[in-house]
Amino acid sequence: MIARRALVVELPSVDCDILRLQALTNLAYRYKELKICPEDLPRTACTMLYKKNFNLEFGTKPKRWFARQWLPMTVLRIQDGARRGDGGAPLVLNLDRGVMRLRSICRAEAPIPRWVYDRIEEGGDIVFAMLGLKDGIPAVMLVAERSVEPYKPESLLPVDVNSWKHGVVWALIKGGRIVSEGRERPDLRFIDNLYRKSVRLEELHGRLVRIGVNSDKLDVEAQHAKSKLYRYLRDYPQWLASKIARKALKHKSKVVIDRALEESWRDLLEEGLTRSEAKIQMTGVRRFIKILETQLRWHGVPYEFRRLPSRVCPNCEVEMEELPGRLMKCSKCGLEENRDRIPILWALRLLRK
Repeated sequence: MIARRALVVELPSVDCDILRLQALTNLAYRYKELKICPEDLPRTACTMLYKKNFNLEFGTKPKRWFARQWLPMTVLRIQDGARRGDGGAPLVLNLDRGVMRLRSICRAEAPIPRWVYDRIEEGGDIVFAMLGLKDGIPAVMLVAERSVEPYKPESLLPVDVNSWKHGVVWALIKGGRIVSEGRERPDLRFIDNLYRKSVRLEELHGRLVRIGVNSDKLDVEAQHAKSKLYRYLRDYPQWLASKIARKALKHKSKVVIDRALEESWRDLLEEGLTRSEAKIQMTGVRRFIKILETQLRWHGVPYEFRRLPSRVCPNCEVEMEELPGRLMKCSKCGLEENRDRIPILWALRLLRK
């Protein structure tokens, strides 16, 4: 099985029209037989677009005519004085010097991130990359690739994914019993304070603007708080996915992921949160699932997505009554458990079958 991981590295200003390259890449997806190569387009760029058997399909295919699709590139790696890969590649990774350099298509240099060396130590290789724009800034997406076969699992690690408010609940099941379990969630107080601060400053800025008072400073502060909040919610999923993947790898577990995100969204609204507040609690949850799946594949951890009920009794299979505090009670057998732990008990039952 081929597993891939990717990292986007921002570049200093480059001397080519990246938007144009992205538009041509979009056309190459749709009309490979036409081989659209403007005369002023560097020959290397045309070669990358229409290279035989080149993998253009990493990531999402363009669904719209004006989608900005990243330009694929081969990579030349230099390590311990040896050169590997395409000698004419537009991207050169000099692992000895710690520098990555664009040539032929564009010219730019940037330091090689530690991430690249970590993936190589794990047995991967940077076989190709992609050039494009990230939030309007020139960037290169480095793609690490390795061949890996899933191991035979010795335990089970169910992961129940909820909103950040209720957290990601996991358990390690060995020998037919739960040996450890936990709930992971970000700092909710930190999130709430930043969100309320940004809302308060934006409302105050709006009132001052309406009466003709200059309040640019308030607007800057509001945007800073919002940016800080979203950076935190962007980085936390990466950390959490890595933690769970390492735990699964350590115990040779099979991971079962329950991703009832629509149900989590409805629960937040039923609890009285506004749509904006609920959106904050769901921000990054889908990203967490995607990152977790990528890391599990990379390490050869067997996994599957499976619905694990949270409202049905794992003993009697009857609908449970919900009590205050997210407690669930079975009217037939008397089982009383936290709602977020019910999926873990279902996973334990499935293992015993």
